[in-house]
Amino acid sequence: MKKAAAICMTLAMVVSLSAGFTSLADDQTALERVLEKGKLVVATDAAWPPFEYMEGENVVGVDLDIAKDIADGLGVDLEIINVSFDSLSMYLENGEADLALAAITVTEDRADAMEFSEPYCESSQYIVVKEDNDDVKSIDDLAGYTVGVHLGTTGDFLISDEVNMGVLAGSGASVQQYKDLTIAAMGLNAGDVQAVVCDRQLAENLCTVNDGLKCFEAVYADGSSTQEEYAVAAAKGETDLIAKVNEIIVPLKEDGTIDQYIVEESAKSSALNEEAESSSEAGTEADTEAATEAVTE
Repeated sequence: MKKAAAICMTLAMVVSLSAGFTSLADDQTALERVLEKGKLVVATDAAWPPFEYMEGENVVGVDLDIAKDIADGLGVDLEIINVSFDSLSMYLENGEADLALAAITVTEDRADAMEFSEPYCESSQYIVVKEDNDDVKSIDDLAGYTVGVHLGTTGDFLISDEVNMGVLAGSGASVQQYKDLTIAAMGLNAGDVQAVVCDRQLAENLCTVNDGLKCFEAVYADGSSTQEEYAVAAAKGETDLIAKVNEIIVPLKEDGTIDQYIVEESAKSSALNEEAESSSEAGTEADTEAATEAVTE
């Protein structure tokens, strides 16, 4: 009996100690975790050129350049995980990612759920339509249109709100949500949607890589605008990590480094798109020639 009691007491102590270690681990801040493991995990959604996009199997873009600067500033390695935009906050909350960088616009609702750095880029919502469309000049003019948006973004929130209870309510306008702006542009060219609404830099990129499209700032008929700011996000309460991020990115914004990233990545993503289009056209021509030869033979 004494032996059994001793074993029980030992097990109880082990469980108690384990619980203590778990409690200590739970009390560790994100910054402490990053420094301890020597690695910064950043979540993004590689569907927003020039801020994040795919180059082969690698995620690249403005936000990835910034992520590298942050990791270097902290003296740690960088790991990128590519997830859907609407799940970024979940990855922060459960600790699978330390930061999120994906051209995230600071909003009141998001600020309630996440910690944000100082803004590193200013933007606004833009409307993308076909070049021959002279009817749309403002958000109000989207009445009756099916508008393409990127799911979970401020463009999605803006148009969905206007369709449900704003200037487009009862006008016959509707929202088509896409997981990728590239697919939204394809939908616009195919006539599935008559307009796309997204952030300025992304809209400009869509028009650069897609012939026959134009874009302009999304303003209301009364002239009011949709100005917004991008920032780095962390889980709510991780103020120490955000303070370190600010120490690193604020000088990069002030000295023009981030602006230069935008210029360089815009050119790079456009070139990649042109290469992809050329390869696709060459493949189509080759297929046509082969088919013609087969018929001739």
